[in-house]
Amino acid sequence: MPADRPLRTLVVDDEPLAVERLQVLCARLDAVELVGAASDGEAALRLIEALSPDLILLDISMPGLDGLAVARALERRPVRPALVFCTAFDQFAVSAFDVAASDYLLKPVELERLAKAVARVSDAAPAVGRTTSSPWVEELWVPHRSEMIRLSVAEIDRIEAERD
Repeated sequence: MPADRPLRTLVVDDEPLAVERLQVLCARLDAVELVGAASDGEAALRLIEALSPDLILLDISMPGLDGLAVARALERRPVRPALVFCTAFDQFAVSAFDVAASDYLLKPVELERLAKAVARVSDAAPAVGRTTSSPWVEELWVPHRSEMIRLSVAEIDRIEAERD
């Protein structure tokens, strides 16, 4: 994906107001080009197949096929879009990163936080669309204040643990 091209983005959420909010926020970001929206997981998979987005802003809690199930379905694809979960539930963060999420945003999503997530995906542009077949961990997500930050394994010299 060329770095000068905006990220082709699909919004997936079953709540119309949440979709509208993300559309308004994305319209304020030059690095984002909205290509569509879906209100459930099945529709999302059809649109992903048809539109080949670079980025999916994905809710977790949806009726039928939820966001995590959509992410698992994408794992089987040779080329997959980056995933940024946008949800009201913080307890699914670990599960989200288990399916290779690029970021995890809590609702109501703020412009500054969405911009950071989009920048993170843009910075990893060579990784967008790569296969997920490597058996080795390439990055770790660690809690920092009120958010999760991504660390490249190549940047880590030592890890220490307290208690668990």
